[in-house]
Amino acid sequence: MKKYLTLLTLMALSLSAVCAQTWIKRLPMDGLPDWDVNRSKMCNVIAAIGGGYIAQGYKTNSTEDGWAWNDFNILWKLDENGNVLQRTTIDVEEVIVSMVSNGVDRYYFLAQGAHAGETLLFVLDTGLNLLDTYNFRITNGYSITLYDMQYAEDGLVFVSQGWQPMALKTDFQFNVIWQSEIFGVGDGVSIEPYEDGWISISSGMYFAYISSVGDTLWTYHATVDNNIGFYDCKVSSDSRVVLLGFYSLLEMNMLDRSLHQFAKDTPGGFDINRKRSIDILPNGNIVYTGRADTGEILHCYSPDGVHQWSRAYNTHAWAKYFGTGSKNLLVMPDGSILFLLHDGYGTYLYLIKTDAEGNVVANDDPVTPAPVASITAFPQPASDRLTLAIKSELPGDLSYSIYNIKGQKLHTAAITGHQREQSIDLDAKIIGNLPNGIYLVNLKQNNRTIASCKAVIVK
Repeated sequence: MKKYLTLLTLMALSLSAVCAQTWIKRLPMDGLPDWDVNRSKMCNVIAAIGGGYIAQGYKTNSTEDGWAWNDFNILWKLDENGNVLQRTTIDVEEVIVSMVSNGVDRYYFLAQGAHAGETLLFVLDTGLNLLDTYNFRITNGYSITLYDMQYAEDGLVFVSQGWQPMALKTDFQFNVIWQSEIFGVGDGVSIEPYEDGWISISSGMYFAYISSVGDTLWTYHATVDNNIGFYDCKVSSDSRVVLLGFYSLLEMNMLDRSLHQFAKDTPGGFDINRKRSIDILPNGNIVYTGRADTGEILHCYSPDGVHQWSRAYNTHAWAKYFGTGSKNLLVMPDGSILFLLHDGYGTYLYLIKTDAEGNVVANDDPVTPAPVASITAFPQPASDRLTLAIKSELPGDLSYSIYNIKGQKLHTAAITGHQREQSIDLDAKIIGNLPNGIYLVNLKQNNRTIASCKAVIVK
């Protein structure tokens, strides 16, 4: 029996040590096409089924004049140590804004379209394979754009954007179970379970308490005179409702329906993109994101409003934007904290994991190693002949493909005699079939794109 207890203790200590791993990881975006203009952002992070994490971001490529573009949603599956186990792309025009899982065998990803009124729901299995897609174009006569999402035992619950916030619940076949009334103005930015119902907030400073069957029980409007602003909300384990405001932390008293500011002049109060988030640690402390003038971006307060700590991290100075999705701050049961950062151009994409005190105690070098594959095309522009210079240290069959700016494949060929560095001359017969324009050339290894470049044809 003593041996058994000792073994259990060692296993528990080992698990605790694994869970306590902290790190800063720069997530890889190499191998995706590059056009004239490229923008990448981080969006969401959730716990992965079976352990580890799923991080999500997206990359937008466009021509210089902006008339053609291509979007990629990127999913990274990471283990507890921050090692990337898998990277998957979903090539659609909609950008994922929220993610949840059922904890067993399904992920649900909510994506907003380029035009108002279009929202897609992607269903993926544990291997991040796409199983189903549902379009919320028109729901109960409303054209709505959904943003935040929560998983319930019998369905999914959403809140909408578009200056008429409302809540919506569907079953797992995405049939509407109920739809609430419009509860204010502004974009719906968060929805959270509260007792047997739901609470939600909008950017127009409205708070709503919604029943389990979609009835709006009551609302609260924080006027402009309050100078508050709502960014995010969270419900603690003892049913305390905490809101992240403008240079303030707030609590909604659900009994007398009053709003109380319990911490003011908090650091990191302003964010032009309104992407700050709040969560609650297992010890009851409140943690939130927000960039302060002194450089700290993660902050912690006690339940009674006493400042505990603020932290800055060793990332690139340009990486000053938080994740743009509704799930960009994650607190794990052991108290570890995960959040996302990116720069304005998408060169620096980070997932940061800290301990419950906001410390990174085992920081790996976040700089991504130099690419192991590249392809360039010359001369630029080309008229009757084009040369592709290829470098690759990756094993496997190589090939290249040429695409126009609409994404149509015009030519593809295998690369024989694999060498670390080689060049391929495309003769006048191939170039002659290509009209003047800008083209994308992808280098592929076993049918997976590992590098790309641009080619300009002018005859």
